[in-house]
Amino acid sequence: MANNFIDQKDRWLQIANGDFEYSILFIKCWLPFNAWYCNNYPQFKNQDSAILREVKTDDNLFRTRLISLLENDDEDSIFFRNQLIILHKQLERCKVPNIANSISFKSINFRTNPNPIFTKDYNKFNFKIELLVPIQPHNIKIRVDVLKNRRATIYTYQHTKYDFEHFINDASFLALSEKNKEILKDGFKQINPKIKESLIVEKKKDSMQNIVSVFFKNDTDLLSQAIIEIIYNLRCILFHGEIQPNKDNLKIYEPAYYMLKLLIKSLD
Repeated sequence: MANNFIDQKDRWLQIANGDFEYSILFIKCWLPFNAWYCNNYPQFKNQDSAILREVKTDDNLFRTRLISLLENDDEDSIFFRNQLIILHKQLERCKVPNIANSISFKSINFRTNPNPIFTKDYNKFNFKIELLVPIQPHNIKIRVDVLKNRRATIYTYQHTKYDFEHFINDASFLALSEKNKEILKDGFKQINPKIKESLIVEKKKDSMQNIVSVFFKNDTDLLSQAIIEIIYNLRCILFHGEIQPNKDNLKIYEPAYYMLKLLIKSLD
């Protein structure tokens, strides 16, 4: 497997020698944040992704400060939201780490899917797809049932993980009518536990704030979770050398740095 850091070694060495200061400043801000969350969530033993899942939903200083900056009208809050807009626009312009897997407020998995069950009635058929909490010894993660007239089972599917390709290649699934397959595929996608959501809305009535024609969803709880996830993703692609280290890409870290700097002030 290619090592992105090694492949781009010369550019990363330039950064180490002082180029693109905001990526370095971002790292300097991340380190005290990292120390804070490891100290506050010792039960996860330095598992960053698991800790940040807690940070996104727990009542803690960092998240409280983040929501405050999204909701208030003081100088820091206005500055923070302006940096948020700049970050969003820079992410859309640069598509990091790559086009196929870009970090974006328009498409991000930042929480567990809140809709773990899909049901639909169509033409005497009853469709149900649900994510389950796996229980030993079977560890079934997902179950699909299709009944006719709510009595006769015409199709059932179980699997130990959510796997769309495995599902649509199931022999019994392939034998269903095209319409039934279409309904099931749509329902299966809707309960994806890692479903991606957009925090950007088109209509002003649904938005929290308008700055230079960008509207964020009017839900500071969800937006705070998405911001934490995006900042963490930016940390990961930088620490792991996944981002192409050019001037435009690394400019993303300027607004990210300013946002993180304001947030870690709450941890003093």
